Parts: sequence; structure tokens; C-alpha cells
Amino acid sequence: MLLTSVLKIRQTSRLALIFVCCLIVLIFVFHEYTYHFIALHIPLPKQAQTGSWSPRIPVSLVPAAAAVLPRTGGVLLWAADRGDVFGSEPGNPGRTLTAFYKLATNKVSIYNMTVTDHNMFCPGISLNSVGTLVVTGGSSSEHTSFYSSVHGGSWVEGPQMVIGRGYHGQATLSDGQIFTIGGSWSGGEGNRNGEVLDVAGTTWSSLPGCVVEPMYTNDAKGVFAAHNHPWLFAWKNASVFQAGPSTAMNWYGTLGQGAHHSAGRRGSDTDSMNGNAIMYDALHGKILTLGGATSYTDAPASRAAHIITLKEPFGQPVVEKIEPMHYARSFANSAILPSGEVFINGGVTWAKQWTDTNVTSIPELWNPQTKRFTKLAATPIPRSYHSFAILLPDATVLVGGGGLCWEKCEDPSVNHFDVQIFYPPYLYNSWGMLAIRPQILEISNTVVNPESTLTVYTDGPIEEFALLRYGSATHSINTDQRRVLLSISEDLANFDGVKWKYHVTLPDSPGILIPGFWMLFALDREQVPSISVEILIEINV
Repeated sequence: MLLTSVLKIRQTSRLALIFVCCLIVLIFVFHEYTYHFIALHIPLPKQAQTGSWSPRIPVSLVPAAAAVLPRTGGVLLWAADRGDVFGSEPGNPGRTLTAFYKLATNKVSIYNMTVTDHNMFCPGISLNSVGTLVVTGGSSSEHTSFYSSVHGGSWVEGPQMVIGRGYHGQATLSDGQIFTIGGSWSGGEGNRNGEVLDVAGTTWSSLPGCVVEPMYTNDAKGVFAAHNHPWLFAWKNASVFQAGPSTAMNWYGTLGQGAHHSAGRRGSDTDSMNGNAIMYDALHGKILTLGGATSYTDAPASRAAHIITLKEPFGQPVVEKIEPMHYARSFANSAILPSGEVFINGGVTWAKQWTDTNVTSIPELWNPQTKRFTKLAATPIPRSYHSFAILLPDATVLVGGGGLCWEKCEDPSVNHFDVQIFYPPYLYNSWGMLAIRPQILEISNTVVNPESTLTVYTDGPIEEFALLRYGSATHSINTDQRRVLLSISEDLANFDGVKWKYHVTLPDSPGILIPGFWMLFALDREQVPSISVEILIEINV
């Protein structure tokens, strides 16, 4: 009797084991062979198609500028000398209200920055080769301020610029220097030729050969608004490509006394002030340009989209006109995603500052494979002039700001004292739930040079690795952001059943892989990204 019972238990256990094994096989087969069939024949849930928005996160100032800071897990936000309007108060001409958003806690702290005597409203911004934030000009037109998150987080006064500026463009170069040009909003009109800050951050030097006039737009306000917010892209051999907003494109050389070379016209596109330009594929020199208007204000916005492909410095780029956006946009903001897609948010159909009238409330997602735009979940809060959008290390996008008027807002509702997080569609699976994300478990080195090879361990199979540079944004401009798709090989010989091993090779050109801090993302075959690992690309000497 006892023996019979034992045999029955063993038989039941064996059947249960067989059942579990069959179930595992069925799940595997279902995932591997029917996932795509179902995804193609059953409409995807809303989040998997359009993404979703977080609740509003209050900020006690209007964040008109933002920078994701290395080694902090947070974003520096700032406004002007006041948090709701700009225009110097008596006795406080050199202060800036700043805030810090911490991703882990979802909290914002406020700081009144006066130590550098710099009102950093409408400045040039870039992250340098060691991760220090370099903020130049703006209301205090000749000032430079540094914020070093790498060395504990503090503001330090920098050297005065040769030429005072506001609304200028600024970019970190392949040799680690910082280039700026344009901008007549402050410091006087015209003659805003280029200059460069040395790697040590001690001296600005004039570049008389980097003449600003070739990038002028035909703005209704004349020279004052004709060379604002240039779309600058650092390229090989310390060169800079200016993709817009003028329809005339230009190359600038930053060695010696500087140099200028025409790069032709951006196809049939018009002047596109306050449009967007995004280097979504730096490895192949590809830039997406979007929207804008023929004048800074009081002009219709454009839906136009173009792809510019760079080759060697000072050569003629290839310009391709592509299918336009669904909506016309001026004062919009764009962020490159780890997948190579581009997120476009906000803007207005009629260019006008400090208003939410004619706002575009439907964001769009551009796919580099199809070269088409799709509509995303509606923005709950209008985002137009003085707003921003910036990629976070967890592959979400931080969006905020809008408003911040001169002295007084005629309509106080245009001031948006908040930020939000957008969760792109790639974070959801076909059932509308948050997807299981790949993980980077180990990496051989986090401080590297161009042409280095990294060994990366993950918790599952990976389709792509991509590097995205930390970003900084204001006035629809983010010259820091760019994406580099990396060459990878899978090391199957060392697969231990727990960790997948990959060898990842970086491009050899510092003109592609600009020195500074980058985010390394791993993406699975469904383009679901990991949380990033921070990588420092050193200057290639």
C-alpha cells in the first residue's frame, strides 16, 4: 500500500514536471514566433502606440533652460533674475534663480545663484570635455559661469567673453574647446563673429575669420534677430557645421584665426528661426531639421523636415527633403531617443513669444527608418516659448517650462511652473504594460578614448548599443545632444547562461564622438532600452 502511494506521488511529480517543461516551451515558442504576428494583427494598446505622460511636477520657477548633469542623477534648471519674469531688479542685476531636479526622489530644490554675478537668461550652453556646464552671456552679456557636478557641485566664475552676446549658439568641439557665434539680443547689434574658449577654461580668443554675416536670416526685425540661435554641430578637425536657422548653411574652422566656407542652401527650405536641428546619427553625419519660421515673431510656422548628411569638413552636404511633420511648429523642442527616433514636443503654429495661443498640443515621433512622423499622446500642459525637452539617463524625456515674460505677463497663465516626464512608446510592450528592460550588468571601462573597445555584460540578448551625449537645452537649441550607434560583436564562447558578453567598438573620430560624458544604452530586438551607464570620452591626444 505504501509502495503504491509512493509510486503514485512519483508519477504525479513526473507529470507535473513534464507539464511545467511543456509550458515553458510553449511560452518560448509563443514569444519567439507569434509575438510579431499578434502585434501586426491586434491593435496595440494606447501607451504602446503613443507613450504616456507623468503627473505635473511643480517647480517654483519657470525653467527656461536645463542641463542633465553627469554623476548627479539630476537636471539643473534655471530661469532669470526672477522666477516668473525677467528684467533686472534694482540691486540684483547679476543673480539667477536655479533649481535642481533629482530623478530618484522626484523632488526639486531651489537655489539663488549670485556667486558669479551672472544673470544667465538667454545664454549659450554646453557641457565641456570633463562634464562641466559652461553657461555664457545672456542678460549678463559678457559673463561666463561654470557648474561642475563632477567636483561636488558648485558655481565658479569664468573668463569674460571677447564679445558680449545673448541668443547665441555654442558647441563643444572635437578638440575640447568651446566655440560660440552670433547673438545680438544683448551686448549690442551685429558684429557677433566667432570666438573660442580654451580647454582649460581660462581664456576666450577671438576668431575674426569666423564671420557671422553669412548666417544671417532675412528677419523682419533686421540684424537684431537675424543670427539668433544658430544650429551648430561640432565635426571633425575642430570644424563646426551651421545647419540653420538661415537657409544658407556654413562651415566654420576654429584653428588659428578661424575660417568660413559656404555649405550651400538647405534645399528649398526657408529661413527657419526657432526651428529644431538634431544629429540623430552622428556616425553617418545625419542631421534632422524641423519647423521654424521666417522671422522670430509674427510669422507662420513651418511643417518642413529635411535630412542633412555631412561628409568631410568644408565639403558640400547632401540635403534631402522628407515628408513634413503633421503640425507646423515654431518654439518646439526635440530630443533624440536611444532608438534613433526623435521626439518633438510643443511649439506654436504662429510664431509669437509669451503666448499659448495657437499652441501645438500633439507631440510627434520621427522614425529614421521610415522617415515618417507619428502622433503621440497629447501634451497636458502647453509648451512653447521658453520651454525645453531633454533626454534623461533612464531613456525618458523631461519636458518643462514656457512663459517667463519681459517684466510682466499680460496673461499669467502662460507661465508654466512645472516639469513632466514623457514615457516613449518603446517602454511599453504589446499589451500596454511596462516592458521588461534589458540591463547592463558590467562594463570593462567607463573612461575611454575614441576607437576603444569595451566589453559589456548584459542580462539578455542585445540588438544594439548606442551612445547619446548628455544634453543641455534652451530656446529650442541643444547642441550637446547627438547619437552614435556602436559596432558590436557577441562573444558566444563565453556565454555562461546568466550573462551575455559583447564587444563594443567606438568610432575613431573625436569629431563624431565629441569629448565629454555620454550615456551608453543597450537595446533589445524590440528596441526597448536599458537604463544607461555613464561613459566619459576623453580628448583624443
